[in-house]
Amino acid sequence: MRDPRLLDLLSDRSISLTTGVFDALSATLAEKAGFAAAMLSGYSVAAAALAEPDFGILTQTEMLEIARHVTAAVDMPILVDGDTGGGGVSNVQRLVSELVTMGAAGVFLEDQAWPKRCGHMRGKTIVPIEEHLEKISAARDAKGDADFIIVGRTDARAVAGLDEAIRRGLAMKEAGADVVFVEAPESVEEMRRITAEIPPPLLVNMVEGGRTPVLPLRELEAIGYEMAVYPVTGILTVAHALAHAYRQLAASGETTALAGSMMGFDDFGRLVGLDEKYALAEKYRR
Repeated sequence: MRDPRLLDLLSDRSISLTTGVFDALSATLAEKAGFAAAMLSGYSVAAAALAEPDFGILTQTEMLEIARHVTAAVDMPILVDGDTGGGGVSNVQRLVSELVTMGAAGVFLEDQAWPKRCGHMRGKTIVPIEEHLEKISAARDAKGDADFIIVGRTDARAVAGLDEAIRRGLAMKEAGADVVFVEAPESVEEMRRITAEIPPPLLVNMVEGGRTPVLPLRELEAIGYEMAVYPVTGILTVAHALAHAYRQLAASGETTALAGSMMGFDDFGRLVGLDEKYALAEKYRR
């Protein structure tokens, strides 16, 4: 049973660190590494499941299916990237209801127009703030009394400037977002303005190679953030490692040189619970 007290993690006066996952295996590895929570990243899922960019191609149905596998595989809280909610308020409520039923810990809802794009890509557009606030309110109603947090995200910084992003952050907080996420500030000074002007808890996205400075955790805490998410670290690392391994195998026809960078076969079996499956098979053997 997962620890449900995710909001407690955000209010204990120390910054909470989460990482992006993209399937049940990556979530299992993150949990074993010691993370208290993880984010099912739309960017990473689109890449892993479809080999496509985070460009509004991944459907809500596909994301929910992977979310079911991930929440079933781990005990830690999983925040799910809900993009724009899949449509209007009815779509948002269906999304939130399904996430609550499967045991997810929360959802990200953003104010981009569909089809959305990764927050660190160019060419984004945003909906009127009133439309986004309706989705935040609908999500709150759909979650009922469930221990489930709503992360209100705005992409207004890149489209309409920081003043508008802060205005939207304040409005999302007023509408009932548990956590506010102003995507893609472009300097430490902008990050400080966000944390000074929007009430906590606040989330910051650390995207390697993106628009926001990637800072050590303690610096982010000093700036005033309560949660730091590294959404693409896992998928970028996996892509690099697989590209290297496959090139090496294709070129040499053998894997001797890769031995030091591979998990052992028996270790991997233990990771995915092979011993427990052996024991279960023995239990029912006649």
